[in-house]
Amino acid sequence: MAYASRAECLKGGLRSNYGLSLEKAKAVERNREWGKQLSPEELLNLRDFYEAIGSHAIAAGGVVWFVAGSFSLCTTPTMLLPDLGEKEVRALLWKTKKLAAVYGVLEDEGTTVPMYVLRDKSYDFKNLQRQFRQHVVRAQKILEARECSWSEWEAAAVRCDEETLLRRGMNSKVSHPLLSPQGRSKVVRIAERIPDLRIQACFYGNEIVSYLVHLTMGPVCEGLMMHRRDDRFDVACKDASHLVYFTFAKAAMARPEIRLVCVGRQSVPAKDALASFKLHAGFEEFAYPLRFRLHSWIAPAFENRVGARILRAVRERMGGRVPALENLEVMERASLRSSR
Repeated sequence: MAYASRAECLKGGLRSNYGLSLEKAKAVERNREWGKQLSPEELLNLRDFYEAIGSHAIAAGGVVWFVAGSFSLCTTPTMLLPDLGEKEVRALLWKTKKLAAVYGVLEDEGTTVPMYVLRDKSYDFKNLQRQFRQHVVRAQKILEARECSWSEWEAAAVRCDEETLLRRGMNSKVSHPLLSPQGRSKVVRIAERIPDLRIQACFYGNEIVSYLVHLTMGPVCEGLMMHRRDDRFDVACKDASHLVYFTFAKAAMARPEIRLVCVGRQSVPAKDALASFKLHAGFEEFAYPLRFRLHSWIAPAFENRVGARILRAVRERMGGRVPALENLEVMERASLRSSR
């Protein structure tokens, strides 16, 4: 797949910062130039937020590293550069007991995925794919989309979070913080310490049926996570995701200080339906080079082409029967990249 070039991303004087660099000086310099570098306090608060919503997270190198899938660590926000060296990344894997780290780099090392970005300050219905626009129009007739406070979210989004966790197979975790009043109160307390962490929500009556959490960093607004109710349970929820995405992007681009809206990069393994959803919402694809690194305990065995073939064979033969094994693609790619 061909993505827009770096030169195209720089149109209009926009400084590109969508690649992540392991060279500390460059990473810090680029973050500072964009005015997006998180202070130590902001970084710790963001880490605490991810912990509060049930994801093991560590603040290191100017970003938050969180557990994704069965085997790996990823970074957030996507638009910031981690300033860690390779040894420090492997130390994080030791600390978290995860097998692979996935993070962006400044230069293409052979693995590139799309990152989804919006730059059009006049973003509106004209940017939407026809069917996506139809979903939005239908939703506007029965749903109200607006920014809401964290205290409002605490009570109004309970079923939204319950059904999201159910779809993700996490509903059996009785101790999940989003499933208890005490856990939700903690989320609110922490989120309110981060002034630029906000919620765009869709309401059906007094209930939130879909919401998107986003973070503003200088001229950039990045969507971090989205939850929604299951439309199998209530037809009113059918188009809520479309409306919350559209209204989030439109409101963000209408703010004078915002020059770019990002909704993350493609996951590994790829989720094609989610990628299409973002493109239909009017976002553009930009090349996002990735680096994969294995835990030093297993690196000697798998950082070679033979190891990569073994992982691929296991994933292809067993992945359909054991969905968690699809995440072996992360380790497989780490083996291929590290063996070069």
